Order: sequence, then structure tokens, then C-alpha cells
Amino acid sequence: MMPTVFMRTLLSRAGIALLLAGTATQAAETQLYETGPSEDASFVRFVNGTAQPVALAANGKQATVTLDAVKPATDYIPVKANSAISGTLTQPPGPAANVSLKVAPGAFSTVIALNQAGALNTLIVSETPDDFNSMKASLAFYAADATCTNAGLNAAGRDVAIFSQVEQGSLKRRSINPVKLAVQLVCGGQPRGLALDLGELEAGQRYSVFAVPAAEGSRLLLAPDTLAR
Repeated sequence: MMPTVFMRTLLSRAGIALLLAGTATQAAETQLYETGPSEDASFVRFVNGTAQPVALAANGKQATVTLDAVKPATDYIPVKANSAISGTLTQPPGPAANVSLKVAPGAFSTVIALNQAGALNTLIVSETPDDFNSMKASLAFYAADATCTNAGLNAAGRDVAIFSQVEQGSLKRRSINPVKLAVQLVCGGQPRGLALDLGELEAGQRYSVFAVPAAEGSRLLLAPDTLAR
């Protein structure tokens, strides 16, 4: 269960009618899923781990949200705890993947779209954060590339491990000092792909780095852990 201070911080930012915004040019906000009462607050976000844009549509809704290179991840969307969440991720003109999940009370679930063997698949990873520290930044590492065994994350240019031995399909999170940081993916003890500049991390803020498949082997992408407004 998350500390009371952390939950209050999240809920105060969330407000009563938290909505998921569509594209930057969309004038009105698009509510994709029913929100629940504050005591059952749960959250879900969607991440595009592929090289091409992916469109997200909730079942029963006509509106869609596109995830692309500019914005590969949605904010966390508040949803009713333990209720069925369903939708479709499509990559026109070809593959599509159905999404179906339930989010436990207080949990944060991430749905990651991945291209595997020419098909669009999803990986769902959930956490219940308990590490809120207003003096530190919180960084999570998601191992979402099946080809990267014993995944880890090092400080770029230095043999300093931030995360190590992260199993595929899981995540690890830790608090770190709010500094300027670039990270390097490590697979089986060896660096892979290009380093990713995270910029200046801010105290009290939360971030996620994803290791996802790429044509050149693996790549990293960054998403701030923000709540939809």
C-alpha cells in the first residue's frame, strides 16, 4: 500500500475528473476509461515500444490517441480498481493487438506495445510504488526486450550500475539524486545500443526508462511518470 502522503500527492494532482488528452492539436480532452472513487484509485498508461506510430482506442469509444516518436507514452490514466479495461492497439495498415486487464487498488499498470515476429503484442507490467521521497528523483527500469538477457542500466560512460539483473517482463525502481544523467543499456554484462540522455532529473519527480526491441538490437526510451490532467 502506498504511503498516505504519496497517495495524497497523486490524488491532489489527479483531481476529480482526470482525462486523457489526445493529440496536441485536439481541443477537447478525451475520456477513455471510467474513473473510480479516490479510495480505489488505480492507474494505467500505454507505451509504444515499436518504431512506428500506434493508435490506441478504448472499447466503446470512437476517439483514439496516437503514440509516436514525439510522445511514445500516455500519462497515467486513473481507472476504477478491479474493473475490466479493454481496448485495441493498432498500427495501420497492418497489425493490431487487443488489450484486456484489471488494475488492483493502488496499483500502476503499464501496457507496452511491442513488435514481435511481425505481430503487434502487448506486455503488461504493474507496480505499487512505495518510495516517495521529495528530496530524490525516482527512476524505474522496464526490461521489455526479450533478446536482452540479464538486463541492466549503467550510468553512461562509467562502469556504475544503476540497475542490474532485471528479468524480462519486469521492472525495478529506485530513488536517485536529482542530477543530470545519461544511461546505457547493458545486456548480459555488455553494453547495447545508444546511450539515452535523461536530462536533469528533478527532486520529487518520477521517471521510467524502457528497454525495447529495435532493428539494431535494442533501444531505450524515456517516459515521465505523470498523471493525466
